[in-house]
Amino acid sequence: MNSQISTEEFNKAADTMLLAGTAPTVDALAVEIEGDRQQLETMLNRWWQLLPDRMRLFNDDAPLVPDLPSSLAKSVQSLWHQAVQEAQSALSHDKHYHNLATEEAQRHAETELKKAHGVQAEQDQRYRELQQLIGEEKHHTQALEAEISVLKINLATATTEQKTEEQRRENTDQELTLLQKKLDDSKHTFDQRVKDEQRHSLEQVAKAEADTRYYRNSLEKLRDECGRKESALTKDIHNLQAVIAKKDVKLDTLTNQIKSLESELKRFKTEGTHSVRERSKLSGSLLSEQNRSKRLEDKVAELTEEVKRSNQKQLSTSNEAARRENTLRGQLKDKNEEVMRTNARMVSMEKKIAAHEEEVRRLRSRLS
Repeated sequence: MNSQISTEEFNKAADTMLLAGTAPTVDALAVEIEGDRQQLETMLNRWWQLLPDRMRLFNDDAPLVPDLPSSLAKSVQSLWHQAVQEAQSALSHDKHYHNLATEEAQRHAETELKKAHGVQAEQDQRYRELQQLIGEEKHHTQALEAEISVLKINLATATTEQKTEEQRRENTDQELTLLQKKLDDSKHTFDQRVKDEQRHSLEQVAKAEADTRYYRNSLEKLRDECGRKESALTKDIHNLQAVIAKKDVKLDTLTNQIKSLESELKRFKTEGTHSVRERSKLSGSLLSEQNRSKRLEDKVAELTEEVKRSNQKQLSTSNEAARRENTLRGQLKDKNEEVMRTNARMVSMEKKIAAHEEEVRRLRSRLS
């Protein structure tokens, strides 16, 4: 295949086809001349443009085909001119009809264009109306979606509140269980402590009673001993008084014998002094025994007060236990009331959730 086709070679091949009565085409030229089809098409278009000048159709007396007699060339030229004129007249006639058809087609096209413009305007109007309807539907859909979102949020909030209430209920149940356990433990501990306090108080009371009995017995023994000693001292005093009386009688009877009995008088004085000393000693012993008896009586009174205080302490312990039991019962009652209120709130929340779910189902049915 040649990379470049010369103009002379192309014109010669095209002229040959034209003289043979065949219009040159790209396919025919491609058979005659090997080359690029695009290049052949470009050169063919240029050949058709330059054909009138090359053929000298207008005011040219040169022979059209070389190597022919002049008479034959003139005849061919006249025939050619006549054919060209007929072709031109036919071409102008066809061009006139073509122009008329073109104008008619143009008018028809303008009419159709106007109709198309009207249809397009109507379609635009309908399109705008549809866009408006679509916008309204979108707005309505957005409103419904916003409402659904709000309902979803409310549902999530209600679900969260329900879970919170359930958690609070579980916590309350656990607290109630713990409080019940603490109450049982407190009751058990309190009962045990009360029993221990009662046992300890009874032991202290028994011990105090035993000490009281012991001190009473000791006091009775001391009283008996003091009575015996007092009776002995009284007897001694009476004896001494009798002796003194006898001495006085002897002094009265022996007044005249004083001088002779001075030694005996001195002896009697010594005995009297000794008796006074013994009396003083016995009086001191009696006083000490009386003081000891008073101390024992004070100790008995203290033990009695201790027993009274133990009884009062036991009574206060019983009152404190009753007060604690009442407090625990009040707390248990408050917890039960709180559990009942929590259950009521849970029932109301379940009703609200059911209402929200029903509303969501209605909205979904409306959307579907």
